[in-house]
Amino acid sequence: MAPSSPRRDLDGEGTGGGSSAAREKERPRSFDEKTRSACWRKAAVVMGRHPERWRQDAAGNVVCRRFWSCHGCLCYEYDHIVPFSKGGESTVDNCQILQTRVNRSKSDKAWIEQAEMQGFSCDIKFTDKELDVIEMAVYGDVIRPGKQCRCRTVAEMLGKS
Repeated sequence: MAPSSPRRDLDGEGTGGGSSAAREKERPRSFDEKTRSACWRKAAVVMGRHPERWRQDAAGNVVCRRFWSCHGCLCYEYDHIVPFSKGGESTVDNCQILQTRVNRSKSDKAWIEQAEMQGFSCDIKFTDKELDVIEMAVYGDVIRPGKQCRCRTVAEMLGKS
């Protein structure tokens, strides 16, 4: 398969040979920072929200960038579309963001329908006002088209800024 393919034979040569340590070195299991950033950017933007802070996962769930690798309804993980255990590479082409509970339910399945992913999703849907409150708590400000506010720092409140 082509090097940019999300899947290849375990040793990259189609023979299945080679030591597991050598394969691990050649095939990193985790997505590196550059790949994670590109994966975030390719996810659907949440309309009316700051794209560096909010995205939609492959099932349509809203997730917050700061909530990586936790278990709440706004939390997400980087998922191998073709599972690593089935030859999937840790590349942008094979990466998607998924709400944590959806990713855990998907597990090592190579393909799962969007409707099934939605069935694994949290039942909670947040309003814009609730997302504003969460964004204010997490980032200290809210950035939305036509709306922007922030919390004053303690120094600003004491007049020492």
